[in-house]
Amino acid sequence: MKNLLICLTFLLSFQSFANDKLLCSSYYLFKYKDMIPATEVDKVKHCSFSCILAMKCTRVESYTVGYIKEFADLLGMGEPDWADIEANKKGIKLSKRLRNFNQCLPKCRELYPR
Repeated sequence: MKNLLICLTFLLSFQSFANDKLLCSSYYLFKYKDMIPATEVDKVKHCSFSCILAMKCTRVESYTVGYIKEFADLLGMGEPDWADIEANKKGIKLSKRLRNFNQCLPKCRELYPR
């Protein structure tokens, strides 16, 4: 999560990105970062954050943030895992069926039990 925020902050420092919709995801990632426990299963985190972003911002933006996160991991800011992209996709699909973003975490836990 920290790496994603660093990467987004870096990208948002460029005027073209700052004017784009990534501001929405930056805002909600920061606002709801404590909603998902740090000790949570990695795929549940990816699924949940993607679900929340898809509901609060747009699905396209949620996909974009997921790919930025994995790209940052490839650059050494974390451990790249393409299965994370699949978890992001599941969260985005899940967002279409839910009424409230507070349902994202419990539903993602059902998809990725411990």
